[in-house]
Amino acid sequence: MSNVLTQTIVYVVLLFAGYGFKKAGIFKVEDTDFLKKVILYLTMPAMAVNGLKDLELQPSFLWCFLVGFGTSTILMLVGMAATRKKAPEEKVMYLFNLNTYNIGNFAIPFLTGLLSTDGFAALCLFDIGVAIYLYGIDYSLAEAVKGGKSRFSLKFLLKKIFTSPITDMYLLMILLAALHLRLPEPVLKLASVMGNANAFLAMLSIGILFELKLDRKNLWEMVKFFALRYGTILVIMAGVILFIPFSPDIRQAICVLLAAPVASIAPLLTQNAGGDGAKAAQINSVSILLGIAGMMIVYALV
Repeated sequence: MSNVLTQTIVYVVLLFAGYGFKKAGIFKVEDTDFLKKVILYLTMPAMAVNGLKDLELQPSFLWCFLVGFGTSTILMLVGMAATRKKAPEEKVMYLFNLNTYNIGNFAIPFLTGLLSTDGFAALCLFDIGVAIYLYGIDYSLAEAVKGGKSRFSLKFLLKKIFTSPITDMYLLMILLAALHLRLPEPVLKLASVMGNANAFLAMLSIGILFELKLDRKNLWEMVKFFALRYGTILVIMAGVILFIPFSPDIRQAICVLLAAPVASIAPLLTQNAGGDGAKAAQINSVSILLGIAGMMIVYALV
């Protein structure tokens, strides 16, 4: 418990340091464009190599993928039921925010050093399951909600998944594990050096982007949104603990991940799909604070 508490304090300090530097004019929101590219193309793939270098495949990893996909499915259905009488903009907002997770830029950096190799692999498989929803099914449903003519595009989904450096690295390391191969030691050393910078850069960039401007008009809507999200997640978490045959370290990793914040790209996707991007941005900022608290509590209890 002391390790996760210390790590949480460190990451919260980094987050608010980024926020403070922005308010002081040292950093600008535009500066995160560079940081995001460094994270996306360098430190996150390196972190994946470092975390999966000793991976040994086991059947339970398939369950991690299914839990990720199943969680997104359940949250999507709950969101559709809750907004069935709402305007299309509200439906789109729930569609891209209720059933998504910030795994690569938040959950994995947050949990670095706290999980076993199997636990880290569980996060990666869960991430792939969620990505299929975010870039495939959610996108198509948003078009249907707006009354558009677009349909599910397998080509678009595959392009989004397989042009993501972190996903490509997940799949490469899983393939190497299946073939019982290991990357050369100099490559692993380079990945270690680069990957160790990922958590720092990720939390700093999140802090620069963080903006907590609560609109009183939307406050009750946000309370209902998070009550619905976390109420459903607690039920899913109970199902994982009681019914899924996971080892203790994988069970812990999945349960902690279920408490992670909303995907950082959700506000942009919401706005692009015709939803309320400002409200989605507010939800995203609040979800970071709730995610930090929730992940720490779940880690201590599970």
